Amino acid sequence: MSRARLPSQASPRGPASRLRHWLATLWRAAAGRAAERALTLLKEHLSPSQRRQYERDGAFEVIGGRSGTRYRIHHGHQMNIEQLDGTGRRVRLLCFAPKGRLAIGDIMLAQKLALELYEEDAILTANKIAVSTMLQSPPRRAIPPRPAC
Repeated sequence: MSRARLPSQASPRGPASRLRHWLATLWRAAAGRAAERALTLLKEHLSPSQRRQYERDGAFEVIGGRSGTRYRIHHGHQMNIEQLDGTGRRVRLLCFAPKGRLAIGDIMLAQKLALELYEEDAILTANKIAVSTMLQSPPRRAIPPRPAC
């Protein structure tokens, strides 16, 4: 048996709030489907060895179309590209991505194609961080002396 509520006891979720909640739920579901489709498209455009790398490590290697440099693209959308040296060690991190709010699979596919087809342009536009910069420890701050009690 339900009790009648006074106006001051009305549910805090009015029609506008319920509509926002419903739209947010719908948006999350659509975003999830878009992410699945984007990963499927990415995997369709990977070579068999790249697909194995991606499924095993969450990353795959790409050879630059102009220089022959090796790059490793990790699952992600930001600072997810490593430039590798001849022994496979990381030389620097790169960050570039297409404009817009895209699913991660679409971003990674765009990064792969950019490095294979437009390597020079991709490197010119990328934000770069040298590994030596990342490995340096932050400067130590002097600890101020404690005041005497």
